[in-house]
Amino acid sequence: MTVVDELPPALCNDCGVDIFEIREYYMVSDACWKRAGMKPYGGFLCIGCLELRLGEKLKAINFRDCPLNWRNICLPGQSSPRLVSRMLNGGRRSKWRRKMLQAYTEALKGNQSMIQELTLFAFDGGV
Repeated sequence: MTVVDELPPALCNDCGVDIFEIREYYMVSDACWKRAGMKPYGGFLCIGCLELRLGEKLKAINFRDCPLNWRNICLPGQSSPRLVSRMLNGGRRSKWRRKMLQAYTEALKGNQSMIQELTLFAFDGGV
């Protein structure tokens, strides 16, 4: 059982899908959230519904630099492919692409400490 399994459902305001179930929990910039017509702490949107409201696909620049988003990139398989593809949508110089490559490089070296620290921080109130 993971921490996410213990959380109550977080339903998308528009389509009603549980964002934890489809692994699309993320944070975008305040400006992006506002452009979508959402208020701070006003609920949840899956990636598809957020993009519908914005009228465009999300890009790396739309995502906040925070531990929750680091977790999405640093822990393979923990986020939906759709979410990861949007976070990496920004060219080779995207900060998320660099973070992901760094995490994979550390994992290949057997250094799990950085990845574990990011994950624990994200779930222990760092967000």
